[in-house]
Amino acid sequence: MVTKNSNQSQQIYVIENDNLSVEISNRGASIRSIRFAGRELTLGFSSQSNRIKSNTYSGAVIGRVANRIADGKFTLNGTTYSLSRNDGENTLHGGAIGFDQRLFSVQTLDTTSLVMTLNSPDGDQGFPGNLTLRVEFVLDGASLTVRFSAVCDKDTFWAPTIHPYFRLGTEQTVDETYLQINADSYTPMGAGQIPTGEITAVEGTPFDFRQAKKIGKDIQSVQLQPTSGYDHNFVLRHSANECAALAFNESSGIKMEVFTDMPGLQFYSGNFLHGFNGTHDLIPREGFALEPQFFPDAVNTPSFPQPLLNKDKIKSYFIRYKFGLLG
Repeated sequence: MVTKNSNQSQQIYVIENDNLSVEISNRGASIRSIRFAGRELTLGFSSQSNRIKSNTYSGAVIGRVANRIADGKFTLNGTTYSLSRNDGENTLHGGAIGFDQRLFSVQTLDTTSLVMTLNSPDGDQGFPGNLTLRVEFVLDGASLTVRFSAVCDKDTFWAPTIHPYFRLGTEQTVDETYLQINADSYTPMGAGQIPTGEITAVEGTPFDFRQAKKIGKDIQSVQLQPTSGYDHNFVLRHSANECAALAFNESSGIKMEVFTDMPGLQFYSGNFLHGFNGTHDLIPREGFALEPQFFPDAVNTPSFPQPLLNKDKIKSYFIRYKFGLLG
């Protein structure tokens, strides 16, 4: 249990065991560093102000609703709510002042775990209800588990994730890193990266990661040109006890498994990464993100799983990153 680089408004907390060392900022409850087998595996920012300016969401908890909401609005219980729009006409990752920018309060801290909370008032970025969010970071062996739970005094939508960028290998970009995603289908997008509402098979497309392949193998595909690479939601076919995704790199010999109980996984190949993270200026595709989530714009697509949080009911989700060595 360590606190470092603290000032009056921002602190960095370290949890560690014999396998992992993780640094977490109370600004956005953001993961700043994950070290395993003597290597730094993330592109975390040493300065949280630089992270926010970069618009990368690097390492941060996302809320109230991850990913995009079309036209910055939704209807719930007969009432239409207008949200903060920060991605053209759409709302992205909770709005202009999302949870990634907020100061979380530390509730408990010990050697291998940290619990933070955040209160989001009724009308925050346009969302209904007073919501209380709890985020727990727990180390167990070579695994880091992030558990989210929330309760609200009104029916609302809540769809969390966390947004670390990983760099598992020694190469300049992630193109040589292998990725496998436990998904037979994905959600195609139209204008503004809003899903069309369809669920389409990955077979015969560059989105087929059912067998591990290098991230760069199909990245020049015509289908990926609108987003300059991968930035797509995959429809997971796993149970919570099965691996949702596996990434590994032969140059470092490091592998990472991702587990979750959420229905989707956004794979972003870091196409527009930039900003000074404290050691260097980031370049496109220097890191990749695997974000377990509800589907983008699910709040406006009734056929998608719904991230509804009913009044006074506690809901919880988890994301687990498990690290290891090849061989």
